[in-house]
Amino acid sequence: MLKSLKTYQLLFLRLILILFGIEFSIYLHKINFVFAPIFGFLIVFLLIIELYNYVKSIILLYDKTISSIIQNDFSSDFSKHKSEKNDLFQLYDILKNKQNEQVSKDIIYSSILNNIETGIIILQKQEKDWNVFLMNDYFSTHFNVPKFSKWKYLKSHLPSLCEIIEKDDFQEIKTSIEISINQQNSQTFVLQASRTEIFEHDYFIVLLDSIQNVVEKKRKMPGLI
Repeated sequence: MLKSLKTYQLLFLRLILILFGIEFSIYLHKINFVFAPIFGFLIVFLLIIELYNYVKSIILLYDKTISSIIQNDFSSDFSKHKSEKNDLFQLYDILKNKQNEQVSKDIIYSSILNNIETGIIILQKQEKDWNVFLMNDYFSTHFNVPKFSKWKYLKSHLPSLCEIIEKDDFQEIKTSIEISINQQNSQTFVLQASRTEIFEHDYFIVLLDSIQNVVEKKRKMPGLI
């Protein structure tokens, strides 16, 4: 853990000072200096306390760094320790940079998903239930559905959609569906859904496109299915 050469040097220096203080106090005692040995042992005691606090500060610093990595919290700043060239701080910086890159990618992907005219909702399986992992703005706005996190709430707003998904047991679907929005006349949508597993997490992806949008896309791209 204490891989920094500077840390080893400082620890070694403190130990040398303590040993020197002990030897010097013993020497003063042997030559019958009355108060000097007491003073010497007091200095040794203070050096031991200082050594304890130094080691404690190092351990607390490493514990904080490891805890930050485990909790995926990279808000702490360990830049002043970079000069020590310690593997742990280098690992922290690498993971922090990777997280920043991932956050940037997530923002870009989210922006893309929220700006396409197709309703997208992604469900994630949690034990035996499904939760809403992602709902893009078009889906929420077009179907007048708040961005719920629970499947049961979505089901209460769009029962016709959810019943078809449940009927096929959250498996691949490609069909048309009639959906009534705000108790108005129902509209026809193309429903495409697929299920995938990523890093042991089960996801169900639902795409909803109005027939009018599909026709427009086919006009612009004849080869589009």
